[in-house]
Amino acid sequence: MKLDLSVLRQGTTWSAAVLSAILFSGISLIGLSAFDLAGEQIGSGGEVRPIPTLVFESLERDGIEGEIMDDNGFIDTSLLAGKIMIIDMMAHDCANCHAIQYHLEERMGYWESLVEERELAIIAYGSWYDESLEYLNQSDSDYTVPKYPTGLGSTEAAIFENGTVGDPVRYLTSGGTGAIPVVLLVDHEGYIIAREFTGTPLDGWSSFDSSVEVALTGTDEEIVAMRGIGVPEVNTSLPSLFLLGAMLSILVFFSPCAFPVLPSFIGFQMSMAASLEGSSGSDGSTSKLPLPPLLGLASGMGMVIFFACLGAIAATMGAAFAASGLIRWIALIIAGSLIVLGVLNLLGWSSKLFNAFQRGLDRRMGVTGSSDAPRPMRDMFLYGAGYAAASIDCTAIAVIPFVVYLGSMGFNSLLAGLVGLTLGLLLLMVFIVSMVGYGRGAFATRINKHTNTIKLVGAWMMIYAGIVLTVYLRRPDIIQSAFAS
Repeated sequence: MKLDLSVLRQGTTWSAAVLSAILFSGISLIGLSAFDLAGEQIGSGGEVRPIPTLVFESLERDGIEGEIMDDNGFIDTSLLAGKIMIIDMMAHDCANCHAIQYHLEERMGYWESLVEERELAIIAYGSWYDESLEYLNQSDSDYTVPKYPTGLGSTEAAIFENGTVGDPVRYLTSGGTGAIPVVLLVDHEGYIIAREFTGTPLDGWSSFDSSVEVALTGTDEEIVAMRGIGVPEVNTSLPSLFLLGAMLSILVFFSPCAFPVLPSFIGFQMSMAASLEGSSGSDGSTSKLPLPPLLGLASGMGMVIFFACLGAIAATMGAAFAASGLIRWIALIIAGSLIVLGVLNLLGWSSKLFNAFQRGLDRRMGVTGSSDAPRPMRDMFLYGAGYAAASIDCTAIAVIPFVVYLGSMGFNSLLAGLVGLTLGLLLLMVFIVSMVGYGRGAFATRINKHTNTIKLVGAWMMIYAGIVLTVYLRRPDIIQSAFAS
C-alpha cells in the first residue's frame, strides 16, 4: 500500500478541509430542512380531534410507572385525563429518539416547576414492536432507560371512543408512515398542539418548548388556538398504500441519521467525476462518465437492494433481529468505513478499494481478464448501498415495521406499498445525482481546473461524515446540544 503523506504538508489540503467543512455544514442543514419540511407536509392532514386512548404494557418500575398503570400493569392514558401529556414515540435502537429523550429529561424539572392548574405527564411509547419489554428496560453504552414512564406498544394499543382499536403509529406518526421518532404535545382535552419529528430540530427546540409553557400556564383560549394538528384516518386502499410508501421514501432519504452522509455522497460523486477525467485501466481501457440519471439509478438500486437484503435478514431472524443490536453495529461500521475511506482517498489510495471488490466479484463469477479501469456505475451502486446502511439507525425502524404492516394485509397491499417506497427512493436519488451531475457539467470548464481540490474536498467530506455519524450514534446529546445552541 503506497500512501502519499506529503499531501498533509500542502496548504491546498488544509484549504480544502476548511472549504469542505463549510460545504458539509451547508448541505447538512439543507438535508435536515428538507426532512423537517417533508415531515410537516406529510403529517398535515387528518381531522383535528382528540387522540385515541393509549393502553400498552409498561416497564412496571417502582415510583415511575405505578401512578398511571391499570390493574394489569398497563399504561393507560385515560388515567391522565385533564393533564398535559408529552408522548415520546421511541425505540431502544433509535439514536434520534435518544436525542429527544435527553431533551425531555433535561427540561422536565423546569416544566414541573411551572405546574399550577394543569399537571404534566411525560410517557414513552415503544414503537418498534419487535423489541421486547426486557430490551426497552436494558441500558447500555448507547441507550439509557427513560426516567419517565415507558412501555412497549402494540398494533391494538389505540382505543377510540366508539370502541374500535388500532395501531398508534398509523395515527400519530407523520402521514401514518410509522417513521419515528415523533414527540407529541397533547393538551388537557386530548388535542395535539405541537410535535417534532427529530431530536435535532433546526430551531433548537424553541417552538416545542414554548408550546409546552403555553400548555402549562396559558389560558384555554391560547391553547385552543394552537389546535391545528389532525389525527388521520387509516386508509388501506392500494392507491393509499402506494402513496404511503412514497411518503415514507422521502422521510427515509432525508432521515436525520443520513444528514452527515448526504454531503459526503455529493462530494463522492464530484470527486469520482473529477478522477475519471483522462483515467484509464492498466490494459489501456477507459471509462466514460454515464449520464447523471443513470448514475442516480445505480445509486438508487444500491439503496433498494440494501433494504431488501436487510428485510430478508430481519424476516429470517424474527424478533431476535430487534434485540441483536445489528442495526447499531452496521451504522457504526459504515461510520468507521467512511473515516477510513476518506483518509485513504486523501492519501491517494482509496479508489483501489472498489477495484479490489470488483476483482473479488469477477473471481466469484468466473470472469477473466477484467480491467481495473474506473467503473462509475458500480461505484455509485456501492455508495448508494452505503448511504442506506449509514442511515439504518433511523430508517430500519421505519421500513421493517412498514413491510410487516403491509404483509399483514396481503400480497397486493405489500406490492403497492413497496412499489411506492422503491419508486420514491429511486426518483429522489436520480433527482439528487442529476442535479449534482448536470450542475457540474454546466461549469465543467472551470471545475476541471480544480480537479485536485475537488478530490481533496470529497475526501474531507467522507472523514467529516464518518466522525459526525459516529458522534451522532454514540452521543446524540452532543449533536442535539449543537443545534440547540
